[in-house]
Amino acid sequence: MSVDFAKVGTPENLHGRVTKALGLRLIKALDTGEQVEFPNEAEMCEQLGISRSILREAVKVLADKGMLVVRPRSGTRARPRSDWNLMDPDILCWQAEAKPDGRFLRELCEVRLAIEPTASGFAAVRATPEEIAAMAACLELQEALDDSMSEEIVASNLRFYEAVVAASHNPMFRQLSASIRQPMRVALSHTVRLPAVRTLEREAHRSLYEAILRHDPRAARTAAEEIVGFAMLAVEQVLRQAKP
Repeated sequence: MSVDFAKVGTPENLHGRVTKALGLRLIKALDTGEQVEFPNEAEMCEQLGISRSILREAVKVLADKGMLVVRPRSGTRARPRSDWNLMDPDILCWQAEAKPDGRFLRELCEVRLAIEPTASGFAAVRATPEEIAAMAACLELQEALDDSMSEEIVASNLRFYEAVVAASHNPMFRQLSASIRQPMRVALSHTVRLPAVRTLEREAHRSLYEAILRHDPRAARTAAEEIVGFAMLAVEQVLRQAKP
């Protein structure tokens, strides 16, 4: 059975809006187990209120990301998630925006576990006095924030994380961390609401900073692993609370 699509409207970047709308539709369908069967091109253009050229551009982008397959006779079909380019920045952001999805949040924590401890170990060896001072400033801000200031807490956590990764002096770590920045922001927006987890993370951030200050890579790795471990616990609690 063909699904219906709501009109997207006509802002400046209509192509980007259409691409995002279709991408989110695919992600939400995947979460619910729904099989998405696209209507023919003319019907889909009418539902979305767009021209064929805009639709074709959007479909091409999603096909390049591995989310869709277009065949001349069988039409446009969704591809399984295993075929998606899961590190694509748009897909990461769309998945984060869709809802607090358990699989996505757990996978994000696992990616963090692959990046942060190693980057932290290198930061303990390579960080300059200026970079260590930047981390200290982030910690001072974190400790000054009230628990109700969730947006500011998220921003300060991200700044600390970015300061540590930057101090690793590894451009590939910086690019990898930049690719998950927005998903991390969304994930943190859910987990910072838990006061106990926030307290534990703040203590682990302090331990990580002190290990880098001492130039102790082993202690830095351990502290970074603890930070991600607390994030994993927070994710599980958020998911339990989200259950009907």
